[in-house]
Amino acid sequence: MPIKTKTRRKPSLNIILKAVLVGAVTFHLAQAVAISMPNELLFIKKEANKEAEDILKNIYKEVKELGKRENETFIKREFHFDLDENPTNTEEHIVVLIYEMNDKERIIIQVTYFESEGFRDSIKYAKDIKLISSFLESEEIAIDKSDYDKKEIKKILPDILKGIIEEKRLYRLIERKR
Repeated sequence: MPIKTKTRRKPSLNIILKAVLVGAVTFHLAQAVAISMPNELLFIKKEANKEAEDILKNIYKEVKELGKRENETFIKREFHFDLDENPTNTEEHIVVLIYEMNDKERIIIQVTYFESEGFRDSIKYAKDIKLISSFLESEEIAIDKSDYDKKEIKKILPDILKGIIEEKRLYRLIERKR
């Protein structure tokens, strides 16, 4: 009696085509996701490991790039975005003020946290205001007063920078459409 050996069946053309199609679709989806992520947001992940002063310097540069408004001798920009990941208050109010004082540039960041009152989520009251005060002298930033401790400031500054970069990106999109 002859010994039967198992022979491998050759994969059918349909299986090969399906595998190639799935691979191609996966590749193109991965590319689309990578392209759709703004490069600035990838840059933010690197910021989390930097010192607070370095991140503050990047915030300064981003806001300074927006420039002064007409007839003003200072730069004041306001932003609204979520910092505390609390869904009941949705966003915080951030003010960045830059002005010259005694041959130094003073940088003040004010963060206002809100809370909803009662059953109306549309009405919010300021529950806490925190400040970070610093100055820039010969390309070096020093924090001279902060309502945040060192751990909090290292967490909050990258989030503020990320929010500012994202809002600036949205401004550019709006300007292009005009």
